[in-house]
Amino acid sequence: MNKSGYHQRKLRKQQLLKEIQQQRQLIAAYSRNWLEVIQPYDKFWQTLVAFKPYVAIGSGLALLYGLRHPRQFYRWSRHIINILGIIKIVRNTLYKH
Repeated sequence: MNKSGYHQRKLRKQQLLKEIQQQRQLIAAYSRNWLEVIQPYDKFWQTLVAFKPYVAIGSGLALLYGLRHPRQFYRWSRHIINILGIIKIVRNTLYKH
């Protein structure tokens, strides 16, 4: 084996190792940035999961009420949907950029 070929392979190996190290640092930086971006969504999801038993109980009670009083349940559900629509309209109007 000649020395120049060995030296070139050694230099190429060092270059590749430096490139791999830079890529690892870049991936680490991107992962930290990703975690910062999704943190609010993750907190919201954890809050939803914490209220899961209460939602299950509340939906069961609403179902029972709806079976016993279907007209009142329909009327209340329409009111709730209307209120949510108004809230959405107000929020979109206030937070336009």
